[in-house]
Amino acid sequence: MFVTDPDDSELFKRIWYAERDGKVHVGIDLRHYNKPGSPTYDRKDNALPTVGTVCCVATAWMLGGWIWGLAILFSCIVFAITTVNIWIMHRLRQRTIGLALGGYHDWDLLWQYGGLTLRRDGESQETNAGEADWRSFADRLPHSNKYE
Repeated sequence: MFVTDPDDSELFKRIWYAERDGKVHVGIDLRHYNKPGSPTYDRKDNALPTVGTVCCVATAWMLGGWIWGLAILFSCIVFAITTVNIWIMHRLRQRTIGLALGGYHDWDLLWQYGGLTLRRDGESQETNAGEADWRSFADRLPHSNKYE
């Protein structure tokens, strides 16, 4: 039987199944993806907390005076640092991993954009987008016929 090299979509399937089974971890540089121009950036995620803070502070200032305005401002800052930023980064990671594993073409787009890493479970060495080829990483992954 003549064996050919796997094509890119087959290599992507290996990464997809390995990630699903927990054998490969796809890392995302969230700072790289949380800026305008990124394929998964959402301006609303970053703007709505700021707009909400300004509205709450202005309302508190008008209704209760400057002391209440400062108290609400401080509370909003603490809330943003402890909760909102974590929520924004979680949503960004979900969007990015969803796009990356949504199909070969999206995976290739994000790999070219950079900010992705691949790491086998239990290993410390990572394959970084922009520095290495994901195809050679995927080629070393085992292929199983049970997925077909």
